[in-house]
Amino acid sequence: MKKHIIVLIISAITFAACDKVYINGDIDGMWRLEKVDSCGKAEYPEGIYYSFQRHMVQVGKYYSESLPLRYIGNMEYTGKTLTISGLRKFLEEEKECTPEELAIFFLFTEKVTFNIEKLENDILIMESNGRAYTLCKW
Repeated sequence: MKKHIIVLIISAITFAACDKVYINGDIDGMWRLEKVDSCGKAEYPEGIYYSFQRHMVQVGKYYSESLPLRYIGNMEYTGKTLTISGLRKFLEEEKECTPEELAIFFLFTEKVTFNIEKLENDILIMESNGRAYTLCKW
């Protein structure tokens, strides 16, 4: 009987040790941009993804027939606010993003601060400069 208890304890410890731990909590991971609502006008973009990991963000536009357009930048997350800054084109980090490139991802300034309105289950709703962004976990 003692052997069975020891095996169960070791198994429980092993499975608990393999659990994923994210430094930013539930916001870490890949999110699909579902909707951007600005002054009552809703837009439903297709193929735009935000990926948050550690202190980095990747935003991407995925096209069905060609390679994705991806940008990498810095991220600061405090639980109530999320700031994205310093976006550079993937594999061309020496080039700064133009306003037109940022607009593809509904980012309209080089440094964007979002207020987190809702983060539960697989839904993220954040607000910046009068725009509400709704994202779903991917």
